[in-house]
Amino acid sequence: MSGKAVKALTVAAAAIVLLTVLYIMMHGLGLSDELDFGAGAYYYADIPDWQKYMDGGNYVTKVPYWVHVALFLGWGWLMYRLWVKVDGKNDKDDGKQ
Repeated sequence: MSGKAVKALTVAAAAIVLLTVLYIMMHGLGLSDELDFGAGAYYYADIPDWQKYMDGGNYVTKVPYWVHVALFLGWGWLMYRLWVKVDGKNDKDDGKQ
């Protein structure tokens, strides 16, 4: 497939996604009338007792805050290293063809 064809397909796919998103937003699809607290209603509708987690940040945990930050940063670093490794393998494979 030529570069122009790929570019045309990419633009067409992006346009279709954008039009679909606008249609969904304009018609309010996915919203639940019983839960009147914004567009994210369907995210919390299936979490039991979700109010206790969303009530002004009163969620209490026994794990210190720094552990959460360290896990977040560690996961980010790990995913970055994996990305670099995968991306590097693809570069080497391209040269063999």
